[in-house]
Amino acid sequence: MRATELRRRLRDAPIPEEHEARERGWRVVRAAYAERRPSTARASAPRRLAIALAGAAIVLAVVLTPAGAKVVDFVRDVVRPNAKEAKPLTSLPAPGSLLVESQQGPWVFHRDGSQRLLGDYRQATWSPNGVFVAATSAHQLTAVEPDTGTVHWSINGRHPTDPRWAPGNGYRVAYRSGSSMRVVAGDGTHDHLLDANVAPAPPAWRPATNCPPTSASGPCVLALAKPDGAVRMVDADSGKVLWASAAGPVPRLLDWSAHSSLVAALSAAELRVFSAADGSLIQTVRLPAGMEATDGAFAPAGKSFAVTGTTRHGRSKALLIPLAAARAQPRSLLTDPGAFTDVTWSPDGHWLLIAWRKAGAWLFLNPEHPGHIKTAGQISRQFSPGTTAPAGFPRPAGWCCTQAGTG
Repeated sequence: MRATELRRRLRDAPIPEEHEARERGWRVVRAAYAERRPSTARASAPRRLAIALAGAAIVLAVVLTPAGAKVVDFVRDVVRPNAKEAKPLTSLPAPGSLLVESQQGPWVFHRDGSQRLLGDYRQATWSPNGVFVAATSAHQLTAVEPDTGTVHWSINGRHPTDPRWAPGNGYRVAYRSGSSMRVVAGDGTHDHLLDANVAPAPPAWRPATNCPPTSASGPCVLALAKPDGAVRMVDADSGKVLWASAAGPVPRLLDWSAHSSLVAALSAAELRVFSAADGSLIQTVRLPAGMEATDGAFAPAGKSFAVTGTTRHGRSKALLIPLAAARAQPRSLLTDPGAFTDVTWSPDGHWLLIAWRKAGAWLFLNPEHPGHIKTAGQISRQFSPGTTAPAGFPRPAGWCCTQAGTG
């Protein structure tokens, strides 16, 4: 066969699954175009050129990439508005108020756009129904009013971190102090040691229940993580261990499903799901290869678990794991360059707030329609003015108030 004939055959030969790849690319481009608002102003020449170049890039990606390549991720990067140019946060897409941790201290941001700095604190958590905020400083745990900053009580402690207020009537606050877990009554009294050796993960109270004012009225239960990766269910007053799981990957966080039937332990590469009744391991969901989890949370209703994480290639993913399914398979919601550091559900469960540090933005994403994203930019300027360090990027610490009673 002559060289010219070989070139002709190679040129005319169909690429495997070429038509399917083109159809996928066209669906994404058409959806992105449909979501753009029509503009009444005539586009400037540079803008028309930028749009033309973006369109050409999309066409080249669809035509030249092999079938099965991640064309969707490419198109999202091209057509997504520049998050650094997005407007500041002026409102919330769902009812409630946000607790925001920043280098200046915790802020309370209300749905109408008003915000208040609570003071020189480090970490913060909502009380049930948002009546108080428990906040930490270098050597104190303090309860303050979110609207006025008025201090109601304060206790001294050794480096208190990760405070969590019990749901229901708010009779307990658990917090870590160094490597130990401690519990204090909701009025600042009866501070006591619960466990002298725990992993660096926040405790998780059983939701949808009222902790009794005294242990004589029944147990007030929380989950905590041990240094060997075991999860324990503990009576917060007596310290009695109700059940303990086997050792495993050290959890970065623990969380309960809305109706208290499941306890999830999220580590760097997997999600372990336990029965809250006896601690039996129901399933282990491994994250996509190369992904390292940064945050996660159960939905306010149902058994879906949202996870954010980074990949080896400098990108981040947001996933939704339907744990009600017999074999839960993570569903991709979003992929972008840089780091997704935190994820928080809106109280009604209709929105996910994802903190996107590289872009200095927060993304509000509807899990049922993940292509519909509201972007708020200049987040550091709004909550941490003058801060440029990556560690200083403001993080959402709770959207008050979920069905469990806390943010």
